[in-house]
Amino acid sequence: MTQSNRFFITIVFLLVAVIAINPPVDNDMWWHLRAGDEMWHQGKILLTDQFSYTKYGEDWVNAFWISDLALYGLWKVGGFFAITLTVSLLAAAVLWIVFKQMTGTIILRGLLVILAMMGMIANWTPRPQLLSFLLLAWLDSFLNQHINFKRQPLWALVILFALWGNLHGGFIWGALLLLATLAGETFNNLLGNQPKLSYREIGSLGGWSAIGLLAVSINPNGFELWKLPFQQVDVSLAIQEWLSPDFHQLYAHPMLWLLFLLIFGLAFAEKRISFTDLFKGLGFAYLFFFAQRNLVAYTIIILPIVEKFLSPALANLAAAPEVKTFLERFSKQTSEKQLPPKVAAVINNSLTGLFVVLLLGYAWAVSIPESIAKEVPAQATAWIKQNQPRGPIFNSYNWGGYLTWELREYPVFIDGRADLYGNEMIQEWVHISEGTEKGLALLESHQINLIYLEPYQALLGKLDPQQWEMVYGDSKIVIYQRRQ
Repeated sequence: MTQSNRFFITIVFLLVAVIAINPPVDNDMWWHLRAGDEMWHQGKILLTDQFSYTKYGEDWVNAFWISDLALYGLWKVGGFFAITLTVSLLAAAVLWIVFKQMTGTIILRGLLVILAMMGMIANWTPRPQLLSFLLLAWLDSFLNQHINFKRQPLWALVILFALWGNLHGGFIWGALLLLATLAGETFNNLLGNQPKLSYREIGSLGGWSAIGLLAVSINPNGFELWKLPFQQVDVSLAIQEWLSPDFHQLYAHPMLWLLFLLIFGLAFAEKRISFTDLFKGLGFAYLFFFAQRNLVAYTIIILPIVEKFLSPALANLAAAPEVKTFLERFSKQTSEKQLPPKVAAVINNSLTGLFVVLLLGYAWAVSIPESIAKEVPAQATAWIKQNQPRGPIFNSYNWGGYLTWELREYPVFIDGRADLYGNEMIQEWVHISEGTEKGLALLESHQINLIYLEPYQALLGKLDPQQWEMVYGDSKIVIYQRRQ
């Protein structure tokens, strides 16, 4: 590899790491931190709810216990800076695995990786699902190697899924990837479309896949863990990640561009797309269009497929006489202006150092308490700590996790563990927050004395002023207290 290629790759992945930096304030990060804290100090895995008063003591399928302990360990060692930097480096690690899977030019692969990170940034937050993305990227690379290059030890699937079942419920993405691969290779054989695995090898892959998926159950929850991916949340609550992507918003456009680039590449294809790539691409595109929480998984799977067809398409374009003449002229001009190797090395090392400083400085800047306080309802929470009003509290869904971390003496009504609360409790929250007749009755039956909600919630305009008074308000949270 040339010096310029090494420099380009280094800058690409430093840029990926910089783009991936977000303030560490994901709504779910807080209850994951709290769970890690409790397990660390109690010396046991949490399998019942300890954070709410609506589900207290009930069974909780904890698919994240290793991830939560790791997250808390990071916070314990290096605070939110350590979490932010680790999240950033995980993005680079995931896309490095995808990058290595691609075979085209360094520049094309690098540009596709940057485009992918630009689309993934909205979903790249400190949550256990990041480890699912890492394992999904590894699994896709593993299967690609097994099918197209060198047969791999399939027993590794058992270890992979046993680990996955203790990190995050995203093992279902791995199961779907295996299913698409097995179906694709079967169709490739049936229809003579570039088959790479024999029927016997497909059977072997299927057998080890089944054992691997059974290994998911080697966790503190047992087979209960398999219920987790199939528990649906009523999207009338408008939980952002459960909704279909909004293509009026810029964040979703890079994912469309990847799809368009794939279609463009297919127009130049000399061979039909394999059914394996087709089923993988269509399957994960469907998941993404169904719910934006699948955005990153879709990107990881479709990116190598896009490059596979885009690379020869661009090569065909470059072979056109006019384009070829232009490229030759451009290449000649740039080669004449190249710097001496030693000078280029000094400049490259200096720029690399600047990017590293930028990465560390940016991660530090978004992680300091002042930066975090701007993103969370810190002042509203501080008011409760100072004044100690009577509970129970009816809280914002979005900030329930934050309260489990910052306001531990007040058990929450709800937080981001949608699988724990279920549709019935979530619908109760919806009725109360909308101030419906049923919701106002629930407010009384739960004996709620404190309300902690965003200013736009309809309930706040329907409270009886003789029973409730506003005691605090800002742009993020309004607090109402029941009159004595």
